[in-house]
Amino acid sequence: METTRVMIQDLEVGDVIMVGYAYSEWDKCIEAHLFGAKTTARERQRWGYATGTISKIEKPRKSDPTFQAGKYLILTIDGVPDKHWFVKWTKATVVTF
Repeated sequence: METTRVMIQDLEVGDVIMVGYAYSEWDKCIEAHLFGAKTTARERQRWGYATGTISKIEKPRKSDPTFQAGKYLILTIDGVPDKHWFVKWTKATVVTF
């Protein structure tokens, strides 16, 4: 298994990424968390730690209240409930087997 760091905007459907998720009491929803080279044990404990396959990549609609032209992508990750908004230049760890 090998890993590489890739910006969200360069991901494709079918890529396997390192991801975790947890319920946010503040936002009252499930939040996904992307892991990187400097992920701490505390982060892994809070968020969990697994791989997930990207099943859908969307751009926000202009009618969405949080729309900011060209800034976000919405990812649907198998094994992680809900859709998750990420800034395009956020990096994800892609896993290749």
